[in-house]
Amino acid sequence: MSCIRPALFAVLTLMALILPAQAQLGRIFDGHQDVGIVLHPGSVLYAPATRSYTVAGSGENMWFGIDDFHFVWKKVSGDVVISASIAFVGAVGDPHRKAVLMMRQTLEGPSVAVDIAVHGSGLTSLQFRDATGGNTHEVQSNVSSPESVRLEKRGDFFYAFVAGKDHVFTPAGASIKIPFPGDFYAGIGVCSHNKDDVQKAIFDNVSIQSLASSSTKPVLYSSLETVAIASTDRHVEYVAPAHFEAPNWSRDGSFLIFNQDGALRRLTLPSDSGSAPAAAPTLIPTAPQVHINNDHGLSPDGTHLAISDTPNGDRKSRVYVVPVAVGAPRLITSGAPLPTGTAGPLTAKHSSLQASAEITIKSCPLKAAAARSNAPILPTSTFTRLPQPAAMKPSSPLHLASTMAPNSLPTALTSISTPSGQATCRSGACTLTDLTRRRC
Repeated sequence: MSCIRPALFAVLTLMALILPAQAQLGRIFDGHQDVGIVLHPGSVLYAPATRSYTVAGSGENMWFGIDDFHFVWKKVSGDVVISASIAFVGAVGDPHRKAVLMMRQTLEGPSVAVDIAVHGSGLTSLQFRDATGGNTHEVQSNVSSPESVRLEKRGDFFYAFVAGKDHVFTPAGASIKIPFPGDFYAGIGVCSHNKDDVQKAIFDNVSIQSLASSSTKPVLYSSLETVAIASTDRHVEYVAPAHFEAPNWSRDGSFLIFNQDGALRRLTLPSDSGSAPAAAPTLIPTAPQVHINNDHGLSPDGTHLAISDTPNGDRKSRVYVVPVAVGAPRLITSGAPLPTGTAGPLTAKHSSLQASAEITIKSCPLKAAAARSNAPILPTSTFTRLPQPAAMKPSSPLHLASTMAPNSLPTALTSISTPSGQATCRSGACTLTDLTRRRC
């Protein structure tokens, strides 16, 4: 009997070493550690009864060329999705403290990384560093303090999702392409945004799962974003399962006009990017001109629109002027260019909105104002094909694993404009048309 006891004692000792790790990490994660430069050690505590993780982290920031935070991680590869509900513990702390769902190439601070970050202020962003030690950039969601967040990796593309109290995930309109070769790390983390402070956040209903390809028919989602020229950081203003494009600023920067389904729509922007999302866009009356293409521009005083429409179904564009508020379109051009694909010379006088030089709206230009910022801001539209949305709830791993594989990925920018002018890009070449320096 005495010869058996040492072996039994060794087994019991091994179990005693394993159980504390399971108590900390549950069955999802492989490890946890401080990343970057951290003065106060972080920690994690797992509560099996609620399947929640309380993560404590310090660190100066997760920005620029390095991340300083506490990270709870799992080593993964391929296509992966991570989701959770996030809530900070306590109301005291820097408004830029962050609780994140993250995927990163290594456990070093300057690593290539993508995360969806919920800030103490409620700001929710897709943050990314596309090169080791490179600057971090972000795409800000127009949803503040979502109930749950979700980050998906599909091939080289990452997609952000948000959910309200119904726990149904919808696209946040933010995506980025960054290759992650080989194995990488997926997990949850906290940064106090103050090197002398420690902050805590609770992650509920945490799930990390591999994603399989999907045979469901994809749905096209469009995202209308404003882009700060200085930083190139983006803010989602509007996202919907529809195809819209060609955004233009109003003269005072208070709303955007864009094209959708042959009509023009007006999106009034919130006065502060941190406030509630913009209200649903409203239709600008242009009937009977309801086959409008992407060519449209505002008059110098912002009261009229020049539009290009094909009224007879003959693929020949004609230029009209219509009030931005209410009024009937007025035909400006007496002729039309030849249809697309038809050989023959085009008369510049009648080609699309080149004819807008003939518009004689007697009004003086207003001074252009950069919308919500002293720095120029561009509106852009991007497109992403996603699967038909399902009732994906964080509490249901089955639904979480049933997401799509996009058949087509975000396209390039189609057109951009500022309150002081419009730039149209084709194959990387951009031309600028100044719409505000015209004189009466």
